[in-house]
Amino acid sequence: MLEVHKTMTEKPTSNPQDHTNLAYIIVVLVGVVLNLFGDETGAPFSFSGAELIIGGGLSLLYLLLGLKGEWIFDRLPLHWAGLVFFSIQSLLIFSIGWVLGNTGTWLLALPMIGWAVEILPHQWRWPVYIVTGLAMALPSGLHNSDWTTVLRSIPAFGAAILFVVIFTQMRLNEQKSKQKAELLSSQLQEKNQQLAAYTAQVKELATTEERNRLARELHDSVTQSLYSLTLLSAGWRRLAISGKLESPIESFAEIEEVAQQALKEMRLLIYELRPPALDAEGFLGALHQRLNAVEKRAGVEARLVAGNIVDLPIEVEEALYAIATEALNNALKHAAASAITVKFQTDDNLMILEVVDDGKGFDPEDSKQAGGMGLGNIRQRAAQIGGNLEIDTSPGEGVRLIIEVPR
Repeated sequence: MLEVHKTMTEKPTSNPQDHTNLAYIIVVLVGVVLNLFGDETGAPFSFSGAELIIGGGLSLLYLLLGLKGEWIFDRLPLHWAGLVFFSIQSLLIFSIGWVLGNTGTWLLALPMIGWAVEILPHQWRWPVYIVTGLAMALPSGLHNSDWTTVLRSIPAFGAAILFVVIFTQMRLNEQKSKQKAELLSSQLQEKNQQLAAYTAQVKELATTEERNRLARELHDSVTQSLYSLTLLSAGWRRLAISGKLESPIESFAEIEEVAQQALKEMRLLIYELRPPALDAEGFLGALHQRLNAVEKRAGVEARLVAGNIVDLPIEVEEALYAIATEALNNALKHAAASAITVKFQTDDNLMILEVVDDGKGFDPEDSKQAGGMGLGNIRQRAAQIGGNLEIDTSPGEGVRLIIEVPR
């Protein structure tokens, strides 16, 4: 069977692998049998022994050349390989038709048409179609001078050629579409694998970043408080031993205050390790759970005041919850607030979140304070959802944070 790895345009093409050797052999043998015995369309020629031997030899050569045609393409210069192959096969078709008749010669020619569609560039196909068609039709006219029969057979030969061309082209298009789909599927699988790898890396980086953040929080808050508590306890113990501790009640009160602050910060960190799921609790439910789990257990009077309950877009819900928790963290860790109120209300145009505490407050003009305490994160999240952020505070007056988000 013919398997071609080159074309006249110096580009490899797909092999016609689905043309099995068995099918090709059957087509050739049926054509030879029809030439020898005729069919309902015409009687066979009268053969001499020499003509039978020559015709049989030509048919065998045509068969072997088709089965081993890749030998030509492997050994001849690329530009001439296709031309030589089809020229030889067309000549053999003509010779078989001359010697044995063309009752079945047209069958021998049809595989050539299919191969031309598969192998040759467009500009070379029509010459092959024409030459192959002439090789099928001319032997009868030249041998018997029966041109009327030749003319009558041209439509049938043309229809057979057209059918093979269309069928082969459709099959090639299907193969190309299948190969393209397989390539796209392979590329998609590769991209999915890359995405999975990138996702794993992002998760690992996020985990590492969160671990580092918690380590910094522990160092900057709980560890510092416990270290201060250790120093105070050790110092006042030495004073008590030496009899120089003047006010033990005030000393114990200060120790209690430092311990309470450390406890608040530890509860906050524990809660951050196990935050509520917004998709399970909802925005207001998550805020209510946060106030009960952290602020109220830390001895802070905490209230949640909500107006109409509305469904929020996921990105808005996540951003507002992050802003609220950041403000609550600031009030708990830095402001020493004893009362915190969280309000959420909506109207036709706005969603308004308000967090108010009675803590220490700060000077808005102090760039260090205004840019620290998580306020940078709050401003960034507010900008991401198109919110308008307002912070009303002054030293000793607490903090009132308001964010308005368009609906």
